[in-house]
Amino acid sequence: MATEMETESYLEVYDVAKKEGVAKTPLAKVRFIPRSGERLFLALEPGKWMSYTVVDVQYFLGYESSTGKPSRSGSKGFGRITLYVEPSK
Repeated sequence: MATEMETESYLEVYDVAKKEGVAKTPLAKVRFIPRSGERLFLALEPGKWMSYTVVDVQYFLGYESSTGKPSRSGSKGFGRITLYVEPSK
């Protein structure tokens, strides 16, 4: 059975230095999407914040799961936004 994260649009954060994903959240919960060059702070452990600089942003357009065709509405369909980041110095 598919989980909710697998059936809805989401934003993921990918660390290019470690070559692995570091965070993932439903797109509906995101209020702001940082642009390339901006800094992002993530609490990866309780009380410990990591600082990242956004290197690139890629938008993957959604599709209607019922038809398997591209969605014509940004509010419908499954898609994702990937932030490629590197640790800030």
